[in-house]
Amino acid sequence: MAKAEEPREHFRGGMFPHVGFLYNNESDTKIQGFCVGIGGKIVFPVSNHFRVGTEGYVTSYNYKNNEGFYKLGWGGLLFEYVPKISRLMPVFGVAVGGGGIKDLYPVSGNYKDNEYDVAIYKKYSTMVIAPQVSLEYKLTSHINLATKIDYLLYPGNEFTKYIAHGPRVYFGVLFSR
Repeated sequence: MAKAEEPREHFRGGMFPHVGFLYNNESDTKIQGFCVGIGGKIVFPVSNHFRVGTEGYVTSYNYKNNEGFYKLGWGGLLFEYVPKISRLMPVFGVAVGGGGIKDLYPVSGNYKDNEYDVAIYKKYSTMVIAPQVSLEYKLTSHINLATKIDYLLYPGNEFTKYIAHGPRVYFGVLFSR
């Protein structure tokens, strides 16, 4: 007797909190440390092994003593390749899109009072390319646990020494229908 075929999947999506390590090459506004964030994705199968969709995330880093911040918000189109359909699936992908960076760096002053302080505030728009590798574990026919690692690239950005790079690790639950 042949095994019953699973119904065709129409979409897969979910939320992903993440942690990572960011660094930049600027000595005046040095970024080097752990970041946190959240976001999500939704993908649609276009064949047995390819999925197309979108994703978006916000990543935050706090400067020492929480007196300033670096925040990246971005989103874009997501392309994924699933080489083997099984209970435990590796997924290779790339997201291409854009985003914005807000960077508030304290220079001098007492940030606990209501007096004027000196700070550097920078705001950038940038193109983003995010290659990624993930692993999905099928719990049920409609629920997968997922983890992924990505690394953001900023092609064509003229402020590369200020922009923070680094790997981020995501954990989430994907729901499908």
